[in-house]
Formats: sequence, C-alpha cells, structure tokens
Amino acid sequence: MDRQARLGCTAAVIAVVVIAVVVTGSLAYTPVEYGTVKLVVRFGKVTGRVLQPGLNWRTPFVDSVIRYRTQEIVYETADVATTADYFDVPTDTTTADGQQIKLKFSVRFHIDPTKVVGIANNLGDEAAVVSKVVKFHARILARNIPKQFKAADLYAGDILEVQEQFRVELEPLLSKDGVILDDFGLRQITFEEDYIQAVEQKQIEAEKIIAEQYKRDQATFQAEAVVELAKGEANATIERARGEAERKKIVAEAEAEAIRLKGEVLAQFPQIMQFEFIQGLADPSANVRWGILPSEGVLPFLDITQLTTPEESSP
Repeated sequence: MDRQARLGCTAAVIAVVVIAVVVTGSLAYTPVEYGTVKLVVRFGKVTGRVLQPGLNWRTPFVDSVIRYRTQEIVYETADVATTADYFDVPTDTTTADGQQIKLKFSVRFHIDPTKVVGIANNLGDEAAVVSKVVKFHARILARNIPKQFKAADLYAGDILEVQEQFRVELEPLLSKDGVILDDFGLRQITFEEDYIQAVEQKQIEAEKIIAEQYKRDQATFQAEAVVELAKGEANATIERARGEAERKKIVAEAEAEAIRLKGEVLAQFPQIMQFEFIQGLADPSANVRWGILPSEGVLPFLDITQLTTPEESSP
C-alpha cells in the first residue's frame, strides 16, 4: 500500500473515532428541561438517581431515563378533544333519585419530584400515573359522589358544594401515590333531555301559579284600597260634620253671649236704646216709622210691623 493510501486510511479511522467520541459524548450528557426531572434506569432497573433541570452526565449505552413533568398537568373529560394534556370522555352516573347524568370535569395536578423513584417502581412513567391514579380515582368519585344528591339539587343548585367534595376526597387519594392535586373543576353536569323538558314544564307551571297568585294579591290589594278610601272619605265627612256642628255651636254660643251682654248693657244703660232709636229715625234705610220716646224708666217701643220697604207697603 503506497503512502497516499495509508494516509487516506488513517484519516478515515480518525474521522470514525471523532464521530464515535461525539456520539458517545452526546449520549453521556443528558439535558433536562425546566419543569421536569429524569430518573436514570440501568439495564431496566431503577437506579434511584434523579436528574434535575440542566445538563447531566450518565453512562452512554448503559443508562436510559424516564421523564416526569413537575409542572401542572391537566386531565380533562369532555365531548370533544380539548387542549388538555390528557383527554377523556365524560363520566356517566346517576343521581340519588335515579336520573341519568354526565359529568365533565378537569383535574389539575403535578408529580412530586421527591417521589419519582417509588412512582417508577410502583406505577411506571407519567402516562401510567395519569391512567392508574388520576383517571382511576377521579372517575370513581365522579360515579359515586353525585349519587348522594338529588337531581333537582344538581340541576338548579350550587355545584360548588359538589366540586368541593370532589377536591376533598380526591386530594388524599392522589397524594399517597406521589401526585399533588392543584385543583379540581366540575365544569358541567349534563341531564337527559326528558328530564330537562320535565323541569322546564314544572318551572312554567310554577310561574303560572305565581302569576295567578300575583293577580289575586293585586285584586285583594285594590279591593282593600277601595275600602280604605271609602273609610277615609267617610271619616272625612264625619269630621267635616263635626267641625261644622262645632262651628255652629261656637257661633250660637257667641251670639247668645253677645245678646246676653247686650241685654245687660241695655238694662244698665237704657239711654243707648233711645240713642239707637233716634239714629234709626234719621236713617231712611233703617225702616223705622214711629215710636214712643220713653220717659225715664220706660223702654222705647218700635213699630216693627212697618219695617218694610215702600214698594212692599204700596197696593
């Protein structure tokens, strides 16, 4: 083999070695993304070594890794596929009074990074955790908890109570397997169409009853208002009559008092009568025709039959 051929063969060997070193190095250093950890497995056995976010070394061709997310993961049930990390169909169940319903809910959780060794040994990878822990317990609770409530309570009631019961019961079930529950959301409870129509019809009938009751109450109120108005008018008439009678009584008493006082004055001073009589003779409009001027101690006498107008005395 000539010198040039030897050089070419050497270059090829060097290139192969360089490539092997690069490949080996790339396999030896494993990057771990933030929000995840990786568990080292050697020949199928969990080593217990957990790789944290960053660049980590492992033995190439010998060690493999299992990836677990420590960030929030979403398991969700719905009629159509969603953007959740793990999607499932709604859960069918019944209420305490036998009504068929479907539950749509979301479970937000993350894996405890300090428990990944036990998780790997007992459950498997992340998908196995979701299937064997999150899905298993959530769907069992979704079948059992609604059976404690009547359909009417779930249809028109506050589902926050049901949602809180889910959260309280689900949290310890997940925790014992290394899964931390972040939140549980009961998004929707779907009822059979027949039940919905029956409830709507019942509501319509109830609204009719309320409307009729309102009409009766309104008629009663109007009748009572008419009665009260009549009572008010009657009381007002009575009070006006009382006021008028009181006024007449006061006027009569005043006139009687005036006559009494005038009589006392005339008895004490008879000259006043003589003075008024003379003034009446001087006043044509007074209709005084004649009279007797009294002497001392005699009261005047007027001809009251002549107190008429000239037109009334003419034939």
